[in-house]
Amino acid sequence: MRSQVAATIALLSICNAFLRPGGPTTPQRRQRCSIRRASSADRQLQRSCARARHTALPVPTMRRLQMANDEDDNSMANPSSSASNIKFFELEDAFDDNGEDVVGTKFFGGNTMKDELYVPEEEEMATELQSVGQEADELVYSRFEDTSSFEDETSRKVCGALQAAINQILHGADANSTASTAAALWREDPKVVWDTPFSASEPSPLKQLGASKSFYSSLDIAVLSAKTIRSDEDSSTIQVRWDLGAVWPNPWESRVLITGTSQITTREDGDGTLVLLKQVDILDGRDSSDIVGALSSQLMPRFWDIYHIGMSPSAETDPRFDVPLEKGKLSNASGGKKGLFSNYELSYLPPRLMTEASLIDDNGRAGRTAQALPNHSFTTAIKTMGKRDYFVPVSPIEVTISKMQDGEGSEVKWSVPVPPYFASRATLPLPAYDESEHANEQSETNSGLAITKDNEVAKSSTRKLSAPPPKPPRSLECRYSVRPSRLVATIPFAGNPQDEEVAQLRRKLYDQVVERDGFKPKLDPITNRPQFFFWMNDAKACFSREGLGMAVYEWRADWSKSNSVGIELMNC
Repeated sequence: MRSQVAATIALLSICNAFLRPGGPTTPQRRQRCSIRRASSADRQLQRSCARARHTALPVPTMRRLQMANDEDDNSMANPSSSASNIKFFELEDAFDDNGEDVVGTKFFGGNTMKDELYVPEEEEMATELQSVGQEADELVYSRFEDTSSFEDETSRKVCGALQAAINQILHGADANSTASTAAALWREDPKVVWDTPFSASEPSPLKQLGASKSFYSSLDIAVLSAKTIRSDEDSSTIQVRWDLGAVWPNPWESRVLITGTSQITTREDGDGTLVLLKQVDILDGRDSSDIVGALSSQLMPRFWDIYHIGMSPSAETDPRFDVPLEKGKLSNASGGKKGLFSNYELSYLPPRLMTEASLIDDNGRAGRTAQALPNHSFTTAIKTMGKRDYFVPVSPIEVTISKMQDGEGSEVKWSVPVPPYFASRATLPLPAYDESEHANEQSETNSGLAITKDNEVAKSSTRKLSAPPPKPPRSLECRYSVRPSRLVATIPFAGNPQDEEVAQLRRKLYDQVVERDGFKPKLDPITNRPQFFFWMNDAKACFSREGLGMAVYEWRADWSKSNSVGIELMNC
């Protein structure tokens, strides 16, 4: 095994030297692997987001922030003298590199370079941020109270007890007495009938789960949604949707995500205990019983994960399936057929729990707002040095940009799939904001993003601002929701969400998919326009047990065309 690993590393080292003879030449710092933030422009946006965090409205599934308009408007109308004294790096000069100081690519992600990303003050802040918003009245999303995901009282009660029982087996006794009580309300009938594509050595699901957890490095199951199919005095049958996430015990620790549904039949005893009578498991995809096929495509090491080894674990990727066929035709309402020479990819995406952050941006393409997750999407902070926090990276991050109807600004929306490791919680925290603000702008300004006039350590690559500062974003929101199944067509792209070439690719994709191959696009209910999106496959959103706490942006060569531009189609 050691000789095989050594041979693999030697081969990849040769590939690395061949692919990067002089280092990446793309003048976008965001494309080099960095932790939490992508570029000086991105961090300037996030500081603007931080200044906007003043008011939180207590809504059950989302948090919305309103700007302190008076203060911001005054500052925009009458820029202060201090603002005029701030100097920023000249972008063209700051993003040039000589091929030697490339973050995230030296020695396959370069652990030697990772030390340079370590900032003691930020790591200390991460510890402080983990305790922010832990008060009893913290705004949270109670999953099993969401009637859009759990449509009736029976499904809410059954799934709440089932999730608590699963968590008790996988994570042990829960300090939350409510969860422990809910787990005690679930048991399996001695004669339970279990029909499953999974390999089973035990007669019931929970017993098999307990026997399997020692095999995996990590194992989690999240119940996402449910509805009651049949209910009478003796029993109830419920259709449950779930996600299963695991770390496979191979040297590179592949992350596996399996999605599917189960039909479970239960009865309720006089003491309120729910008893499982029957369970039938069905996997998503073309073959609902092919567990080998569902696993095999996720176990092999990915090139870019190996290339950036040491920067972050391998990502749990959002599943994309071949479109199921019915008698040779697509089983969807689009009515189209992919042409022989079409170069787009047609995929079916199962329902997933998503965290969705949005804002209204007035800075246009030049602001590059969409290139990094905004501050108000994070619920915690993750420590990556010293006593490190365990976290699960997921990919891709989906970005949609749409014009506002009033013509003022664009709505930018980020959608991130929630891994079962975090989604298995009964309550999910929404972003918590410190009223006192982290606004030590002076310390962050002097960290190299901007240099004040009083700072004697001036550089030749700085310039004085000759234009007004970017406008802060408006209408900041963050929510959780179960995204329904989707049929999408995508085309590969090497750039970023707000590149000018994206508009041309949208037109090209629409011509091929809709006008030539006859598919019906899904229209936005408000604007009545086709719904386009952008997949950032070169980005990883990282979740700890407390929620979204970090984002990692990898450098990838242009020839790989790692990202995608897509359009959503009508689905049955």
